[in-house]
Amino acid sequence: MRVVETEAYVRGDPASHAFRGPTPRNRSMFSSPGTLYVYRIHQVVCANLVARAGEAALLRAGGVEGEDPGVASGPGRLCRFLGLRIEDDGRDAVSGDRIEVRLPSAPVGTILRGPRVGIRRAVDRPLRFALADERSVSRPRLRRPTSASSSRSRVGGRYSRTRTRNRRSSAGGTSGARTDGR
Repeated sequence: MRVVETEAYVRGDPASHAFRGPTPRNRSMFSSPGTLYVYRIHQVVCANLVARAGEAALLRAGGVEGEDPGVASGPGRLCRFLGLRIEDDGRDAVSGDRIEVRLPSAPVGTILRGPRVGIRRAVDRPLRFALADERSVSRPRLRRPTSASSSRSRVGGRYSRTRTRNRRSSAGGTSGARTDGR
């Protein structure tokens, strides 16, 4: 399996679990590079790979040869596919005995960049990364920039976030869009 999508959480990032410093829950986020920070959110297990103390990459999706593209698409499905559990929090994923992360042996292709999803703070930061044309990338999928596109879809460009909270439809009712800010 190869990781095809990640989201970065960096120092000073209000969306990061490490933003307010070490706690018993996030202690692994302050460990050495290559450490897994595994946590549960809404009954789903998710995993980050520590890049440096207080900074990590959320493992969002994996491509699995010969499998349905959705089998490891999304942080929860990816962890379920890999068999990651809360007990894996703090494990060394570089030279670990249960899970091992390795650099690719060949070029990976075009990497797309865009805003993170599923968070409420710092949503406009373009810290989501995905391999172009990879079917296992979770939704909403990042798109390749086009020459006629606005700066919103341009790699490295500005990203605006449209909220639908408390908007009225033209018929006077409430819109059918999500109202939780995501």
